[in-house]
Amino acid sequence: MVMIGRYRVADPLAFPNLSRRSTIADAVIGLILLVLMLAFSSGLTTTVQVVSLLIGLALMCRRSAPSVMMLLAVTSAVIQVATYDVAVGPCLLYSVLYYTAGNHPDRRVRGASLAVAVVGSAIAAWVYPRSTAFGTDAEASTIVSHTMTFVGIAVLLVGSWTFGFIRYQRHSVEQARIAEQISELERRRLLDLYDEQAQRSRLARDMHDVVAHSLAVVVAQAEGARFALDASPEAAKEALGVIADAARQALADVRGVLEELRSTESTAEHARTDRDQLYARMRAAGMTLQSTEIGDEDAASPLSVRVAFAVLTEALTNALKYGDLGAPVYVRQDWSDGCRLTVANSLSEKPLAPGGAGHGIRGMAERAELAGGTLTSAAVEGGWLVELVIPARPEGPS
Repeated sequence: MVMIGRYRVADPLAFPNLSRRSTIADAVIGLILLVLMLAFSSGLTTTVQVVSLLIGLALMCRRSAPSVMMLLAVTSAVIQVATYDVAVGPCLLYSVLYYTAGNHPDRRVRGASLAVAVVGSAIAAWVYPRSTAFGTDAEASTIVSHTMTFVGIAVLLVGSWTFGFIRYQRHSVEQARIAEQISELERRRLLDLYDEQAQRSRLARDMHDVVAHSLAVVVAQAEGARFALDASPEAAKEALGVIADAARQALADVRGVLEELRSTESTAEHARTDRDQLYARMRAAGMTLQSTEIGDEDAASPLSVRVAFAVLTEALTNALKYGDLGAPVYVRQDWSDGCRLTVANSLSEKPLAPGGAGHGIRGMAERAELAGGTLTSAAVEGGWLVELVIPARPEGPS
C-alpha cells in the first residue's frame, strides 16, 4: 500500500499473500536502518544523507510497494552518478533491494532489475574510481581499476539478485508440489466417494434381494395358509412352518449384510495407520500439524472410528486448499466419552485452490449423522473450525 493524499492505493507489483505482520516488519527494520544511516552520515555530504534517506525508504516498502522501492533505488543511484559522490555504506544495502527484486514473482520485474544491476555495475565502475581519493591518480582511470570495481559491484548486485531468484525458484517448485499433492488428495477423495457409492448400491441390492424374496415367500405362504386353514389344517401348519423358516433365513441374511457393513476386523488399527499416513502426506505438502489425542480409540465403535477418520481427511484437505500454510493446523481428538474431533486452521487471503461447491462439508455432515453425531464447520475469529461430536452410544447404525 502507498498513500496518495487521504487515499490508499495498492501497488500492483506487491508480493502476493503478504501478511500485515511482514509489512510491519519491513517498515520497522527499514526505519531502524534509515535512522542509523542518517545518524552516521550526519557529518557527511548532503548527497550521502539524501541517498541514505532514499535507500532507507526503499527498504521500508520493498515488498508492499516494489514499484516505489525501485523508483527510490534508481533515484538514489542517479543522484550519486550526477554528483560523483558515492555513499558506500548505504549502497551496500542495495543487496537487500536486489534480492527482493530477484525473488519477485513477476518475470518482468526480475528481468528489468537484472538489466539494471548489470548496467548499474558498469556505470558504478566508471563513477566510483573518480569519486574516491584516487580520482586524481592516473592509476584510478586504468582498465584494471574499472574492471575490478565492476566485478566487485556486480558480485554485490547480481549476486544478491541471483540469490533472490534461487529462492523464488525453490518457492515455485514447492508451490507446484503442493498443487500436485492437492490434486492427488482430490483424486483419492473422489475415488473414496465412488467406492462408498458403489458399496451403498451393492448393499441396497443385497437388502432388496433378501427382503423382497423373503416377503414374497411369506406373503404367498400366508395367503395359502389362510385359505387352507379350514379345509386342510396340516397344509396350513406346513405353510406356517415355511413362513417361519423364510423369516429366520431373512433375519440371518440381514445380519450378514449388517455384519459386512460394520467390518469390525482391525478397523481401529487400520484407521490409525491411515491417519499416520495422512499426517505424513499433509506435512510433506508444507502443512504444520499439531495433533493431540486423549482417551483410547480402541474403546470406540468401529463406525465412530471410520467417520472420524473420514471427517479428519476432509477437514485437513480443506485446510490445505484454503488455509494459510504459514500457520499451524491444530487437531484434537478426544475418545474419553464417545468421539470429539476438532480441526482448526487459519484462512489464507489467496488460497491455493478456488472456492468449492460445499460438497465436502455436506459429506462430512452426512457421515456424522450416520453415526448419530453432529458436525459443525464454520468460520471463526482468525480462521476455520471443524468440530465432530459422536456420543458414546450413537443412535445411528453401529
